[in-house]
Amino acid sequence: MGKKSAVCYGIYLIIFAMFSMPLSIVLHLHLLYDDEKNLYSPSVLFLWYISFLLGFAVLSNNKLVATAAKRFVRHRYLLAGAMIILNILMIVNSVFRLVGLWENVSFSISFFLTREIVVAFMVAMGIMYLPFSTLFHINTIEFECSYLKSTKLSKKQWLVLLGFHTLLAVFYTTLFLFDESCLGKKELVQNFRFIRSFCQVINILSIPMSYQAILSWNSDKLKFKGKYPNTTRKWTGLMKRNPDGKWEIDQTPEDHNVFIV
Repeated sequence: MGKKSAVCYGIYLIIFAMFSMPLSIVLHLHLLYDDEKNLYSPSVLFLWYISFLLGFAVLSNNKLVATAAKRFVRHRYLLAGAMIILNILMIVNSVFRLVGLWENVSFSISFFLTREIVVAFMVAMGIMYLPFSTLFHINTIEFECSYLKSTKLSKKQWLVLLGFHTLLAVFYTTLFLFDESCLGKKELVQNFRFIRSFCQVINILSIPMSYQAILSWNSDKLKFKGKYPNTTRKWTGLMKRNPDGKWEIDQTPEDHNVFIV
């Protein structure tokens, strides 16, 4: 990924993953649960704010190149998975709420699944993780990792990527077959109309995240640049992934350079 592509991807994450997606989840929860007695939206926004503080606190320890490479790859896996899981959870949460399944089956599944668990998991995944992960994606204070130009997707991987998101699009399209007018309550109707359209948007916009996750899977080496530990010298080189999954500096002389700024 070139410098311009990295900048564009960072802007995309800030707009979509850090702000648009969490605020949309807040709207989803507001339409489903907020009433005159209970307001959940302010609490959700508070969790969103806390995630920024946690993210910056953890980033302060992101000073080792091996740690930076590990997090570079890990958060690309997790972010792609989080978007898919979050999309499905929003649908499940809406369906259970809309058709009253919670009241019908809550007794038989109360030991391992309740409405509160689903909502809490969705909030924790969406509101707290998305900004947290975005900070790691765009952080270049100590070390900046990037893919090698030779890292690409195979034709089979492209087919899997596009085929998977196409299947998700077909699944989300089936939501339009449901007649939401029978739901009665205005807020429930608005939520269902919002969810079935927004899930399609998420599915399309999350394709770059899935692409990044596959690139990370294909990467046995990463380029890095930053400051040499405890010095002001600029440090560039390669990180390689060992068979056990651990990242370490590639000691090949031509791939490892240290020079004074």
